Amino acid sequence: MRLNRIRLTGHYKSITGTVEEPFIYRFKQSEGGYSPLCLVGLNGSGKSNFIELIADIFGYADRYFNPQFKCTEDLSYDFEIDYEILVASTKRFIKLESQKSKLTMRYFDGPRSTPYYYDKRQGFASDSFGGLVEVWRDVLSEEHEMLPSNIIAYSSGHNQGLSSVFAKTELQYFDVIRKQGVFYREYKPRYDKAMEAQDAEDDSVWEGLSAYVQSTYKNSNGLFSVPRSYQNDLESYLKFPEEPLEPHEAKLPIGLFTDHSLNNVFFIYLIACRGVNKVASHKFRKFLSEHVNLIGICSFDIDLRLSEYKEFETVSNIVRRLTELSCESQNLPLPDINEEISYSPKLHFKIGKHFLKAMKRLYLDETVFLEHLLKLHHLTAKRWSRDEKRTLKSSKYERNVPNVSGGLMPMRVQNIKVMLREPNVETLYDRLSDGEHQLIQILGSLMLFDHQQTLFILDEPESHFNPEWRTEFIELINKYVDLNNLELIISTHSPFVLSACKSERVLQFEKNEMGKVLLKPVDIETYGASFDSLLTSVFDLNVLISQKPLTEIRAGLRAYDEELMDGEETLKWLELYGDSFEVNLRRSQIKRLLSAKNREEH
Repeated sequence: MRLNRIRLTGHYKSITGTVEEPFIYRFKQSEGGYSPLCLVGLNGSGKSNFIELIADIFGYADRYFNPQFKCTEDLSYDFEIDYEILVASTKRFIKLESQKSKLTMRYFDGPRSTPYYYDKRQGFASDSFGGLVEVWRDVLSEEHEMLPSNIIAYSSGHNQGLSSVFAKTELQYFDVIRKQGVFYREYKPRYDKAMEAQDAEDDSVWEGLSAYVQSTYKNSNGLFSVPRSYQNDLESYLKFPEEPLEPHEAKLPIGLFTDHSLNNVFFIYLIACRGVNKVASHKFRKFLSEHVNLIGICSFDIDLRLSEYKEFETVSNIVRRLTELSCESQNLPLPDINEEISYSPKLHFKIGKHFLKAMKRLYLDETVFLEHLLKLHHLTAKRWSRDEKRTLKSSKYERNVPNVSGGLMPMRVQNIKVMLREPNVETLYDRLSDGEHQLIQILGSLMLFDHQQTLFILDEPESHFNPEWRTEFIELINKYVDLNNLELIISTHSPFVLSACKSERVLQFEKNEMGKVLLKPVDIETYGASFDSLLTSVFDLNVLISQKPLTEIRAGLRAYDEELMDGEETLKWLELYGDSFEVNLRRSQIKRLLSAKNREEH
């Protein structure tokens, strides 16, 4: 997956464009190996709004093209975004275009040999000389096949603007599960009442049940289908619905904002699985051993609070499988098939041969285990306030929603016990440092989804790293992650990260005097540039030391210039400070003047 171009007319937060002067950026591809897109700029320069805009566009497309979701068509901007993606091993160039919130998708198959612009009137792409490159074809179905498989976002702080974007689609997913649960909760007592009234030959109750089922089916928007045994006789079924409608599986959102709870999910999945994802698991465990001093996982708990979700058939299936997996992992007897299981248990899982055998029996494809945990994670939306849900139902930006990951979550993965390599002892995963958690979370999510067409958005991913990890961060990604299928956007203030990225892939943000966000190219080659060079040329720092000692040094040197201290006193005083360009320069000047003065005296 590679981004090619973005165009915006209207406004998204601080990013604005007009019909006469739209906001446009063309993403350049790096030569000689993949380089991440690196966003730099001062706080408030617009780089966070830019990554939020990209996530918002794909989140809108996810909702718009999913018939199960209710997509509110009230965007405050029109857009075009062009990207290339592999579809069934064929490279395709995709154009998503929204006009007045109506979304269209077009494509053509690669390769593309010339820069292009899109002529809407003629329906083709052409280069700057007017030469025809390729005809664009409308995508009329299966649009999700040409969207990125995943949009994965990480923020070192709680970026409320970014998390709110992903919460919009998470709320829609929850609403699908909720509506299906409501139907089953309402159907059963209506059906029981109809069966009781049948002996009394009271047709009105059946008519009421029939009307309820017909109304649900008509307005289901892809949530239900007629039971298989009645699919050839729809009229008879709707007149006497003796079975409930069958639910369609809710499609998980393509977007994931990876908070601490998802970090735990990804961690246990990657380190514990040995089936279809054994290659990724082996790579992840190698990374942990070499860089984080971990060699394995011993056990973990999953705390479920799902009593209010009993009517959700999806939830019932997931809870029973997790309960059986917990029992088998500890070599305990399974609950009876007719026994009602708890929906709010604290399940313990012991990693070993029994766990792996149970995983194979219960899930066949272990990715189903991950999907089940992600489904429970998305049920967090039930905990959000009415005001938060109201705000998130709008597709336009109104305000950030601050608490979408708070409260009592329906699922928490906790008490993860891991084994250290040196010393070879057991400890809790939560006892690792913030930097270790950050590195594991980022590298883990990259390794987990790098085989798919994925867009990763990392907002200041290096904030908790030690200096060594900051210099190695991009190298670690190159070492452990397959970069062929993904696009990686990094927003950073770190010259260490910037020096690992090619200058043609660096987006420098600033605002003009009118507050308009501008993107400009950097005027130096950033790849391999030194710390001090990048700080002065890209981050607009004229000095390279902290402000407090700088103020003191300048005050002392001013005293020397005003002859309040002589040269010998000043040199002695400067010994209180470490080496820096400014100190060394003035120290050399003072020494030369003293040397010249001594020669004159002798």
